[in-house]
Amino acid sequence: MGMTPMAGRMWGYLLICDPSEQTAAQIADALHASRGAISGTARLLAGPGLIRRTTRPGDRREYFSAPPEALDSMLASAGAIYHQMGAIAERGLATTADRSPESRARLEELRDVMAFVEREVPRLVGEFLRDRAAAKQGRTAVAGRRGSP
Repeated sequence: MGMTPMAGRMWGYLLICDPSEQTAAQIADALHASRGAISGTARLLAGPGLIRRTTRPGDRREYFSAPPEALDSMLASAGAIYHQMGAIAERGLATTADRSPESRARLEELRDVMAFVEREVPRLVGEFLRDRAAAKQGRTAVAGRRGSP
């Protein structure tokens, strides 16, 4: 996923800021950026779910945050991205069928790597999500034991 430098700066800031919800003005001040740059970048980051936009009752301002599960949507769509790249390589191979094997080798390698990654990413993502859920459950269980007499 390609990002502009401002998107990287804004997302990075939202990953570490305190409090975790910030207004556009707060972000602009922290990053020494214009409100317009923050507004456009917020749209870019909100699309794939990397940041969340919320409002508060009685407050017309929007608040931005990078929720802990922000990467889940990106992880969920990762296999599809590699599938698309593999399909592009397949189309390239079909278009260059009359060329020498040497000239097609890079496309074949791209296709093969994308097929491998497409196959393996869902397994890895599933493993990560299970491990994360278990770790959260473990932290909750430990916190619950601390609070008991």
